[in-house]
Amino acid sequence: MSSRRSDRGGPRAAARLAIGLVLASTLASCATTPDAYKVGQLAEQREDFDHAIVAYTQAQVADPDDKEIAVVLKRAKLRASAQHLAKGRRLAGGGTYEEALLEFELALELNPANADAETAVRETRTALRTKMAIRKDGGTQLESLISRARALPMQGRELPDVTLPDSVVFREAGSRDVLTSLARFAGISIVFDPQFRSVPMSIDLRGSTLPSALDAIARATGTFWRVTAPSTVTVVPDTAAKRREYEEEVIRTFYLSNADLKETLDLLRIVVDARRLSPITATNAISIKDTPERIEAASRLIAAIDKARAEVVIDVELLEVDRTRFKQYGIQILSPGNDVGIAGQIDINQPGGLTLEQLTNLGKGDVFFTNLPGLYYRLLKQDTDTRVLANPQLRTSDGLPAQARFGEEVPVPQVTFAPIATGGVNQQPITSFTYRNVGVNIDITPRAHHDDDVSLAVKIEVSSVAGTGYSGLPTFNTRAITTTIRLHDGETNLLAGLIRDNERTILKGIPGLSDIPVVGKIFASNERETQQTDVVLMLTPRIIRVLDLDEEDLRPFLAGRGGGPAGGPFEGTVTPLPIRPAQPPQPDADNPPGAQPFPQLPSIPEQRTVPPRTLPPAPNPPTPPR
Repeated sequence: MSSRRSDRGGPRAAARLAIGLVLASTLASCATTPDAYKVGQLAEQREDFDHAIVAYTQAQVADPDDKEIAVVLKRAKLRASAQHLAKGRRLAGGGTYEEALLEFELALELNPANADAETAVRETRTALRTKMAIRKDGGTQLESLISRARALPMQGRELPDVTLPDSVVFREAGSRDVLTSLARFAGISIVFDPQFRSVPMSIDLRGSTLPSALDAIARATGTFWRVTAPSTVTVVPDTAAKRREYEEEVIRTFYLSNADLKETLDLLRIVVDARRLSPITATNAISIKDTPERIEAASRLIAAIDKARAEVVIDVELLEVDRTRFKQYGIQILSPGNDVGIAGQIDINQPGGLTLEQLTNLGKGDVFFTNLPGLYYRLLKQDTDTRVLANPQLRTSDGLPAQARFGEEVPVPQVTFAPIATGGVNQQPITSFTYRNVGVNIDITPRAHHDDDVSLAVKIEVSSVAGTGYSGLPTFNTRAITTTIRLHDGETNLLAGLIRDNERTILKGIPGLSDIPVVGKIFASNERETQQTDVVLMLTPRIIRVLDLDEEDLRPFLAGRGGGPAGGPFEGTVTPLPIRPAQPPQPDADNPPGAQPFPQLPSIPEQRTVPPRTLPPAPNPPTPPR
């Protein structure tokens, strides 16, 4: 490689002494090529392929016609791609998917034909999303505290956490005896309201919890229950007067982590019908005073909506290309999308490789193209007349706008008229200035769907100062796109069609003579040149966080007037029985014939007969007497 440097330095140094000063500056810029080439060689020997690519790229810019530099640059890119791929696999094996994804994307960028890197990018994104979707048990101390507190009942109103055995089945037993048996089994006290009326019933309580069993009995007998003291349950007839008599109100404060405070207040007022609630802006909390049932419904509703939003990363690339290139390539940009960025290639339809003779006899049917829009996009991007206007990576939450501004702010005067004195005519001009963003303005609002699609509300504006108009006020050239598109996770979409015509006048003539005043016009001529440019926009959304939902958030729950607080689902069966005609007082009046024997409790005088709440009756039930 040392001979290469001597070949580049000797002849060119001698030539500089023989040529004029006009070419001296041009050749001076090429003098850095051997230095950059040598730096790239040293970096490649150290296996620092990233720095080698930078050095070789500088050398290629200085000498773009050198074939050897192009070869070593391509070799460095292939080696760097393999190096990043190996590093990404090590990181993915350790569970650091975020860093591994960056390495895989670098490997794919350096070598777009690397199928292993493309597969690794796709699999790592899937693993990263799966990791984000799994609920983390090891939350912060505050998250764990709030989660435990939401599941706890009000202090002093706890019930034993017991599950009834398989032998708890009652057939044609009085409701008072059923409740008394449950209380003895659970180790609690049961109190009956003076107007409570025992009714016969059959009920299967096998495998039920204590609250769900009490709820089932209450619904079947037209009653409700309340925890009125520690380990004490009071059973009351379900009437409006008794509801007001036994109704209790509790106060609870909910601390929100993700939900909007105002939206949550409106939701609780409409859905739960909570009236006495107040926001606490300083701590992003809500305090509610209401019945235990509504407090429980509010707790479950807040737990279901207080979730972190989905997050989306959007890769945006904005190119300004020469319109004539579209005609040369014969395309109109319209892409159905690709799973992993922009790709595209040309292949030979000859399995098993090609011989030299086959290569010279290729026909039209032997060459096929894949993903033509992506291939054209890469051709346009590599064109020397193409300018990259912006290439940001925007990360935002679902439903929140992401903005990017590139350029400058230009003051635009605005004149208003005001009266000189109070009540006078508006004749005094007042000038104020507003600033307009000139350059590239990007506004994108994503919306993540449950099927891994992402809707993007896009507004792109490319503007520039065209000149000055009336009174020296600036005029602007503006090209804008406002649209809404729906793409799959990782799908790339191309938008184009913002055409702009640039006209300029070029003075051509004999150097030196055309600059002579007056006479120079004889040796020069003016030519008008028109150039059409187009703006190509590439958008690639990637979902990095999904909405964290579980089955409990999706299950419906009772929010009406239930039997008691926090009643769970009842798994047994209830068969209410008709009330028999009144009989003369007997020692065993509450137990119909054939019922299970229970110890007799002190009798309570009954004021009136309260019929049980009507449920789906058994086949052909007898009509209860009035």
